[in-house]
Order: sequence, then structure tokens, then C-alpha cells
Amino acid sequence: MSRAPEEPSLAPGRRLRLRAAVVVGLAVAVAFVTLGVSFLFPRKYESQALVSVTVSGQVLSAQLVTGQLFANLPTPPALAQAFTQLISTRALTAALGTDRPDLIYDAKFDEKKGLLTLRANGGTPAEAKQRAEKLLGIAQTNLQDRLTDAARANAYSALEQARIDTKTAARILDDVRQVLRGAPRVAAAPGVAAGLEALKVDPAIARSPSPSYTYLSLQEAQQEAALAQARARAEALEGVLNEPDALRKLVGQALQVQVLAPPAEPLYPVSPRPLRAAALAGLAVMSLGVILALLRESTGGAQASTA
Repeated sequence: MSRAPEEPSLAPGRRLRLRAAVVVGLAVAVAFVTLGVSFLFPRKYESQALVSVTVSGQVLSAQLVTGQLFANLPTPPALAQAFTQLISTRALTAALGTDRPDLIYDAKFDEKKGLLTLRANGGTPAEAKQRAEKLLGIAQTNLQDRLTDAARANAYSALEQARIDTKTAARILDDVRQVLRGAPRVAAAPGVAAGLEALKVDPAIARSPSPSYTYLSLQEAQQEAALAQARARAEALEGVLNEPDALRKLVGQALQVQVLAPPAEPLYPVSPRPLRAAALAGLAVMSLGVILALLRESTGGAQASTA
């Protein structure tokens, strides 16, 4: 039997053009399918707020009591980082009204710039803005609460120290008064003043008629002043601790939370993005098709040369 004549193979150029048309057609088809599917997904909008957090107690530290309250306060990076960690926990579920706040809200702190970025997403631009405003309010309250707790702890420590100072000053004052009651008021012998001044004694004491009595009198006045200061400090600290609103006002003066960019309604959704998704899908299919076509062409050429 005679063999049937083989069909002539296509020219290389025509074969490449045919494969290119197939690849382009497939890429366009996949792009349109991706575009259609993207419109089926619900849209998600994102709103964000940019906040600067600073803690300054320089003005308040000029006063004795407030200076003790705002000593060794947490740094702004520590406060902001602590709040960002709460987003992935259940600490804010009740305040934010969701069991999974990490799916809706996000918070990040840039240590180099000192900026806290708060983000929230929603099904509409208005919902995203509303959620971002809620997160901003919760962040401000949380930061102030943490700083208030630190200031309150400082106040309790300072109050305990003030009470110790009061007892110490009162005990020393009693000892000085007992010695003063028995101190003689006789005039000092000639030459005593010069000797005392040589020993670096205060000239006002050394030249007084009775140096010992004068010295004890000055000690009494100093201890009375120290006792009065300790009592005043203790009373002021007790007043601050007994009035939570006053403490929060002081903390509000030290904590500066400046909203650099308030939440706003976004113009475009963050997802899905149909045009971008369609373009990426079409480009991926086209790239894969070109690679496969080149591989097949090189394999076919190698087989033809071998035959």
C-alpha cells in the first residue's frame, strides 16, 4: 500500500502569528472574565487619620507637685506602640463593637517620624470615615488613660515620700526644741568668734552673743520650714488623688495628641479594583502564553533538525 502524502507543515512565521493570536485572544478573554468577577465582590473603602503624639511636662515641672507627677512618664513611642498591640487583642472589642477588630481596624506607629497612623475600612465611604473617627477617639482616650495611670502611680509614690518627710521633719524638730530648751544663753568668751569663723562657721552665728543658742534657733526655723513644706506637699498630692478630674486635666496639659490629618471619606475603594485586576490577569496570561509558545517553537525546531 502506498502511504498518504503528508500535509505540508505551516511556515514558521505563520505558525508564530497563529500562536500569538491565540495567546492574545486568551489573555483578553481572561481579562474580561476577571473584570466581570471583580464587580461581583463587595467594595471596601478605607479611611485613615494621622496623629502626632508628644508628652511634655516642662511647663508643669516648674511646680513641685506636678513635677513629681510627671517624672518618669512613658515615652510617646511606648504609648503608641502599646495601643497598636491592642488592635490584635480582645481589649478593644467592646469599644469597637466587633469580635475581630483586626479585620476592620489597623494602627501603626512610625518611630522615626513620631506619627501614629489609624486606619479603618467599611462598605461605604461614610462608614469607613465613621469607623476611623471612632478609632481615633478610642486612641485618644486610651493614651490619656495610660498616662493618667502612670501619673497616679507617681502621685502615690510622692505622697508616701511626703508623709515620710513629714514624720522625719517633725521628729527632728522635737529633738531640736528639747535641746534648745536646755541650751544656755550665756555670752561667749572673747576670741570664740574668731575661732568659730576659722572653722568655717557662719559669721552670723559665730559673732552672736550665744553661738550655740543661735545655731539651735536657726536649726529650729529650718526644720519648721521643712515640716511645713512636707505637709503642704502631702496635702496637695492628696487633693490631686482625691479629684480624678483634676488629675486628668493635668495629664491633658502634658499629653499632646495632635490630629494632623483627620478621617475623611475616600473617593475610591481599596478593593476590589477591577481594572487593575483585569490588567494583571491579562498580562499574566499573555506572559505565560508567550513563554509556552517560545518553548514549543524551540522544541519543534530541534526535532525538525534531528529528523
